[in-house]
Amino acid sequence: MIPVAIAIGFTAILVTMASPAFAQSTDEGLEIYEQSCARCHQSDGLGTPGVYPPLAGNPAAGDFDHVVIVVTDGLEGVEIMGVSYDAAMPSFSNRLSAEEIDLVAEYVVELSGGGGGSTSPTTTLPQAAGSGSAGESLFTGATRLSAGGTACIACHAAGEYDQLGGPGMAIDLNGIVQSFGQAGFVAAITDPLVPPMIAVFGDHPITDAEANNLAAYLETTSADGSGDISVDLLVMVGLVGFVILMLITSGFLRGPQDSYQSKLKEKLRNSR
Repeated sequence: MIPVAIAIGFTAILVTMASPAFAQSTDEGLEIYEQSCARCHQSDGLGTPGVYPPLAGNPAAGDFDHVVIVVTDGLEGVEIMGVSYDAAMPSFSNRLSAEEIDLVAEYVVELSGGGGGSTSPTTTLPQAAGSGSAGESLFTGATRLSAGGTACIACHAAGEYDQLGGPGMAIDLNGIVQSFGQAGFVAAITDPLVPPMIAVFGDHPITDAEANNLAAYLETTSADGSGDISVDLLVMVGLVGFVILMLITSGFLRGPQDSYQSKLKEKLRNSR
């Protein structure tokens, strides 16, 4: 009986020693999750329908090794429980250390329900309300972005505003917040994945406050452009230039032709 009692006591000591360490690990994982993951997957782990998959209740998220691989390598185009999710998840190998990836993976496993804990985090990441008027000023460039990035209107169209960079420069932003949600839109422009966005904003990041203001403005635009008809400035300049060129060319060609006809008529008169 004595050896058994000693073994039980020793086990109890190990559990007591390990519990604070596990709690600390969970807290650190939660902090990393809120900083790097919650914008897309949401603070409650429910994700964004059709865009960012849920982690809470997701069987795949309960596999620690799988989560580590996804966080390290990224993932694109997945189907979770019969629902497809289109957004691409970037690799975090250059943003998080191996230890941080392990910590956030442990928290994701717990969030999924695979760790036996609660499927809701103990704290939430608040969604800040933006100002539509401030966002419109940022979009048009009337207010400069704090880090010196290019105004959205240089490449994008939205509402009554057309892009100034010519046709096909970038996607139309009408209705984009309704399609991807505020959190998805904010994540896409504060931590861009598209190479042109990275080139423009990599060294000139958009702040969360600016992103929320832009989202508030774009929430007022619809996918049909609110019925506005916009004419691209470069297209108009090109058409006007083409007409002028045709007139000039016609004048150059008509000059020698008129001169030749005059000389021919004069020669015919003299021959008579």
